[in-house]
Amino acid sequence: MGTDFDWIEEQAALDDWCRENEKCKLLAFDTEFVSEDSYRPELCLIQVKTETGIAIIDPLIVEDLSPFWHLLRDPDRTVVVHAGREETLFSYRATETQIPNLFDIQVAAGFLGLEYPASYAKLVQRIVGKNLDKEETRSDWRVRPLTRRQLEYAAQDVRDLLDIYENFSKRLCKHGRLEWLLEETRAKQEELYEYESSENWHRVSGVSALSGTNLSVARGLWNWRDQRAKERNVPARRILRDDLLVELARRGSSDPKHLLSLRGMEFRNTKPLIPELAKVIESSQNVPPPQWPKKFRYGKGQSPGMLTQFLSAAMAFICHHKHISPMLVATAEDLRDFVQYRLEPDPESQAPPALLCGWRADLVGHELDELLAGKLAIVLDNPKSQIPIKFIPVDPR
Repeated sequence: MGTDFDWIEEQAALDDWCRENEKCKLLAFDTEFVSEDSYRPELCLIQVKTETGIAIIDPLIVEDLSPFWHLLRDPDRTVVVHAGREETLFSYRATETQIPNLFDIQVAAGFLGLEYPASYAKLVQRIVGKNLDKEETRSDWRVRPLTRRQLEYAAQDVRDLLDIYENFSKRLCKHGRLEWLLEETRAKQEELYEYESSENWHRVSGVSALSGTNLSVARGLWNWRDQRAKERNVPARRILRDDLLVELARRGSSDPKHLLSLRGMEFRNTKPLIPELAKVIESSQNVPPPQWPKKFRYGKGQSPGMLTQFLSAAMAFICHHKHISPMLVATAEDLRDFVQYRLEPDPESQAPPALLCGWRADLVGHELDELLAGKLAIVLDNPKSQIPIKFIPVDPR
């Protein structure tokens, strides 16, 4: 039996649906989009579930989606998603504000010691005991009309979200971790919005090997490419590939003949750009080299590798014991920052590292500090166990 839903493809129907649900306390939503052919992912469907049922909104036909986006801004409403990166970005682009009360069930699963990151299908199977139909995974959601099978496939992506939310929220409250989840989802939204509004030339593969004028050229080419891609609504790589951008910057020549001699520049979509590229390179050479985005580094040089590995094993034990996914808690870089911060305290540092802030400090930071201070020791407990170690307090005598 298929999933029941309301199909909304008229403005009046969306307005009525939003009025009907303006008092709802829980709203789950998902999207279908296509990202490979446009500057930004193209929103093709919005699937939403509330206590009134499931609705599927067609954003390619309904012109004004603002009544729906407005529902997400209410701090008294919990908005439930799974791995909601694109969903929160679509909302942010429409409203320029965060979703104030966002509950991401993928992150929640990590806080409960389940697999992280876990697919929606795995969570549905584990928590609800259902299997999802994945036959329409490669559908082109831009094509109209959509079939009944496609719409049922889309509807199933929100069908069980609220049931999983109810399960996870009760367990998080029981363990005192609901606020941790909200803190983490707010931080993740901030990171996304910062990425959205930043120049990201420094993320191009290979650009880290450049310096001086060559780096100025790389940034100039990145900004030119980004603007061109936005104007044409195509992925930036369609304008100029990353490897060509870096090689043009490395050579630093604005001579059209030299540009054409670079392998890859002879293609029909790239060759006509040579005069424009020459101007960008020439003008960029007169601009001071850009500053790399500041990421505070704790201490000087590399932290001791063996000590970092030791603390990594300790963190795995703590996470196993406290039923939380270690992949959610810290990266290898977070551990290195923690070690450097403790080995070389800097009173002028901007802020403590991630493992000494917020819920991470409560969960693992304090015990890692006790290990470094010699107040705790790691001993081999059961060699056959998945986590074969344990902590024991150290006698201060």
